[in-house]
Amino acid sequence: MTYLADTAVKPVTYNPPPGTGEQRRVGNYGAFPVHIRNARPIAGALDLDREGFVLRRHETAVRDFYDERELREVYYKEVERLVKLETGAEKVVIFDHTIRVAERAVARGLRAPVQLVHNDYTEKSGRSGCAISSGAVEAEARLQRRFAEYNVWRPISSGPSPHHAAGPRGCQ
Repeated sequence: MTYLADTAVKPVTYNPPPGTGEQRRVGNYGAFPVHIRNARPIAGALDLDREGFVLRRHETAVRDFYDERELREVYYKEVERLVKLETGAEKVVIFDHTIRVAERAVARGLRAPVQLVHNDYTEKSGRSGCAISSGAVEAEARLQRRFAEYNVWRPISSGPSPHHAAGPRGCQ
């Protein structure tokens, strides 16, 4: 896996709008061996608080993950219910989503898969995304209390080795 090897060079990521160019990263990265196992056989034993992730089967009514309107009107509500169920959250605010494809991503107006280990949000950028989606007044009140950021990913192609993925992100 490719990780940030050290911070001698300040890491910077350039994310152009989807479909306008390739992502670029500046920094001192290196490849490190990592043993990866299939978590599906132990999915029922995984705990969000202990492992930091869970695997869930989740049916969707979405027919076209490339349809922006359908994602926002159907999938966002489904993911909101899922996150509430998994976390006990009082409120879920989805503020972003990304469709990633391996084949001709830029030509299709989409993003390619990220090829290195990374963190999508900092405390500052997560707060900002929540404020944009919730409105400044509501976000300010909510962010004074305990909150969490979650990424929810799913394959949107058939087969166990997806080349397409969709994931809304938000705060609760």
